[in-house]
Amino acid sequence: MGSGLLRVEYIQPGARSGALLRERQAQFGNVLICVGGGTGVEHLADLYQARHKPIIPLDLALGASRDDGIGGSERMSREARANPTPFLRVRPDMAEVSVALLVATATGNGSAAIQQVVNSLMQLLDAIDRPNAFYVRLLNTHMEEFPAVERFFREVVDPVVEKIGYRRLEMGTDPTDHGFVNIEIFERLHYSELAIVDVTGLRPNCFIELGYALGCGIPVIVTAKECTDLPFDQSAIPCHFWRVETDAKTSVQRLFVFIEKNIGRPPLVSP
Repeated sequence: MGSGLLRVEYIQPGARSGALLRERQAQFGNVLICVGGGTGVEHLADLYQARHKPIIPLDLALGASRDDGIGGSERMSREARANPTPFLRVRPDMAEVSVALLVATATGNGSAAIQQVVNSLMQLLDAIDRPNAFYVRLLNTHMEEFPAVERFFREVVDPVVEKIGYRRLEMGTDPTDHGFVNIEIFERLHYSELAIVDVTGLRPNCFIELGYALGCGIPVIVTAKECTDLPFDQSAIPCHFWRVETDAKTSVQRLFVFIEKNIGRPPLVSP
């Protein structure tokens, strides 16, 4: 699954995590692997599906510690093999073999060779698409700050996003699916695992998207060109200030350290 900051959650029966903990797990985890379980595992899987995050349910009939739920991971495993779309998001080049990879993880309720299951599981994890990092930034080429912002994203942000294992989503640069850009912006932002918001130029649309990401509980990294005068409310959020004069290698390292330090911050409002 690449290097950096990706998180894989593994849930087994008897894990007594409450609803608030599961909300946090779903917010920061990238892939859920579940075994057995009851309502707790099913609730966590629902949270992952609501965020369009991958789920790999294994078919071991271990049951639930409290004898609750409607089948837990074993039931979800059957459903995933019948219809993998709600459970997996694989790389485009692996789409045609996603079902075969999922089927290969079957344990036969423990009868399959352990190494075979492990190898199949690792192949499936490798095929899963990277989580999305949505860019919010100045895109108006006529603005004075555009060349500096463009250089910062191409020379600094792109390499860092690649390093931590995320896939870039930038409107106007990457392929789009909708006829209406405004709809696609908020839909893609809503289901992204990370938002990188640069407020250089103090554009109103950037602040609207920043507020939306914060309200959705998406991990948000805020950046701005040095000397940007941040508005009052936004100035209370940690911000990485970058300099045009700093060489790319140093800028990449500084941004990586900032993200590593701030990506795990709790949402503004806990569920």
